[in-house]
Amino acid sequence: MHIRPPILLTLGLLSGLTPFAIDMYLPSLPTIALDLGSSIDLAQLTVTIYLGVFALAQLFLGPLSDAHGRRATIGGGLALFCLGSLGCALAGTMETLIAARVVQALGGAAVAVTVPALVRDLCEKDECARVLSLVMLVMSLAPLLAPSIGGLIVAQVGWHWVFIALYGIGLLAIGLFLRLLPETLAPARRHPADLGRVLRNYLQLLRHRTGMGYLLTGAFSFAGMMTYIVTAPFVYIVLHGVPTAWFGVLFGINVAAAMVTTLLNARLVTRLGAEHLLRLGLGVQVAAALLLLGLAAWGTPPLWAIVVATLLYLGVAGMVLGNAMAGYMIHFAPMAGTASAFSGAARFGAGAVVGSLVSLAHEGTARPLLFGMALCGLLAGAGYLWLVAPPRWYARPDAPQEG
Repeated sequence: MHIRPPILLTLGLLSGLTPFAIDMYLPSLPTIALDLGSSIDLAQLTVTIYLGVFALAQLFLGPLSDAHGRRATIGGGLALFCLGSLGCALAGTMETLIAARVVQALGGAAVAVTVPALVRDLCEKDECARVLSLVMLVMSLAPLLAPSIGGLIVAQVGWHWVFIALYGIGLLAIGLFLRLLPETLAPARRHPADLGRVLRNYLQLLRHRTGMGYLLTGAFSFAGMMTYIVTAPFVYIVLHGVPTAWFGVLFGINVAAAMVTTLLNARLVTRLGAEHLLRLGLGVQVAAALLLLGLAAWGTPPLWAIVVATLLYLGVAGMVLGNAMAGYMIHFAPMAGTASAFSGAARFGAGAVVGSLVSLAHEGTARPLLFGMALCGLLAGAGYLWLVAPPRWYARPDAPQEG
């Protein structure tokens, strides 16, 4: 099925709710801590709590969409997102803000976990990869624009209005969703979300060799992105003295490159195939990982070398993530919501773990960034070769390819 541009934009907006919810209020964290009479540590905790709830909630909300349909899950998620955003805007204490962020994260998770399942309901593999690539293209505008928009709002009218703006974005998403997106999961294809069945489905996912290969490829690639996000501010601003304004430019270059390759991927995938483009993007990331490893061995590489190496890695991120997600989802049509939930939890879980580890490894140099991204890129490539397309010297004729 060919999905029309208005629906693509709506899916992109739905997928972009969480990037907006995280990135848009980052410039206001010091102001929030001061205004609520709290510490910056607790203010930063509102980011961590959102990510933690967002990752874990998907494990429960994905099966819910398989049981009750896509529209009910997305609609409920949008309502919770708007309610949480309004609660954040009205918060007078840090405890209230944290509680409201939990509600907002639950809503964001319900929406994010259901969008890939909805796309899988509508499309086969190559078309699914094309649509997911375009959704990611629209979604990638959020981290590019959100910090600047949030900073402008804080400077002009205060941090409360950042969450009012998020509330408005949620209302816009509700309007477009109700108008443009139909139910894609027929009642005959639904099944009860009882705990035993859910656990058996997750076990089935874990035992599916090829599916796990695609899952780990995407998760480790995503973890490399999180490594960059966590460590780049120190490396660029503190270590190399890049002005704060120029850091935004350097960060934006990576996002712009990812948008270009994602658009190319969407145009070429129906001709060349998702598998071919995944291998191409993954090959570039592995090459970038080897370059990053060499820079780490260098000791103190110049800034331009770090910028080039990370640009190579991050520039093809959309191509790798979109095609890996399509390759994974194609195997689990009867439980697309559960599969999407497991994928989202694994991706954000891997990002959170690796991001925490590189933070703990902080030593005042660029090595945590370089080694962290290099390791993630090499693990993504190894996961694909080992589980999806094992080399001939490894694969035995009688070896099972799937669980």
